Amino acid sequence: MTNLQKMRKSKNLSQSELATAAGINVRTLQHYEQGAKFIDNAHLDTIIKLCIVLNCNIEDILENPKILEKYYGQ
Repeated sequence: MTNLQKMRKSKNLSQSELATAAGINVRTLQHYEQGAKFIDNAHLDTIIKLCIVLNCNIEDILENPKILEKYYGQ
């Protein structure tokens, strides 16, 4: 189970509900949750939209939070 899927389930949201609220395609969300697409490579705006709906930090849904180092230069 991916971090994104765990977070979604902890908020009692269906995939459809999360996708609609975040303004993303439900199939895209399914790909992220199934690992067919790597959430860490998603567009930053997509990640932010998901975090806003889930009321969480970016690190909470990424599989490798160290990926943020490339944005923050740490």
